[in-house]
Amino acid sequence: MLIFQRINNQLPLSSKKFRFLTLTLFSYFFVCFPLAQIYFKDSFFLQNHWPLIFFIVTLTCLFLTGRLNSLQLGLSNTNSWNIRLGLLVGIIPILAVVTLDLLLLKTGFAENNLFSGAELRESPKFSILSLFLNGIISPAINQIFITGYMLNILIKRNDLAISANGIIYATMSFNWGIGYLGLGMISAALLKFSGSLIPTIFFAIGCSTAKLLILTSFPRITTLLVFLV
Repeated sequence: MLIFQRINNQLPLSSKKFRFLTLTLFSYFFVCFPLAQIYFKDSFFLQNHWPLIFFIVTLTCLFLTGRLNSLQLGLSNTNSWNIRLGLLVGIIPILAVVTLDLLLLKTGFAENNLFSGAELRESPKFSILSLFLNGIISPAINQIFITGYMLNILIKRNDLAISANGIIYATMSFNWGIGYLGLGMISAALLKFSGSLIPTIFFAIGCSTAKLLILTSFPRITTLLVFLV
């Protein structure tokens, strides 16, 4: 036992971080995911939010044990420029949704058969808690865990970080759609450009808010996105 303890103490810090992350990912994909599909299938909340709970618990353990801090995550550089950049990139997805819907109306495309019945679709009902979790908490925690924590350990080369984060983000979200790939890539680009995770968090919140707006208030955009994606 002492021999293994000595070997463990001699490992470089990066190796220890990589080993812990490997164990974390194994638990995420091969323990928690199948358990969630089996035991949480009757609970809509747990079925949809177990990754968020996993990320929060993992990050909390890392902070409490001193393995992680705000500097390592890119959260320490919270100057006004990064906040202004974050607000700017965060509002872009929301404005894009509103602008696309207005363009459909102004150009007359909204009357096309492709969009017929879009306004008659029944919008999903979201509780205040669900809006808060899906619109703010989940995208923020996802960015902290994936772009702030995972990317920093898995990818050391800056030239690979942007494309790699798209793959990582889509994989961790169990969704290989272009939206998740793009979100991951843009997040890494923002992190590389600003040196802070703050703009990436604002951008993710903006994208999640835009998604909720499409589902609840702009059903025509859903039809448009089907053809664009």
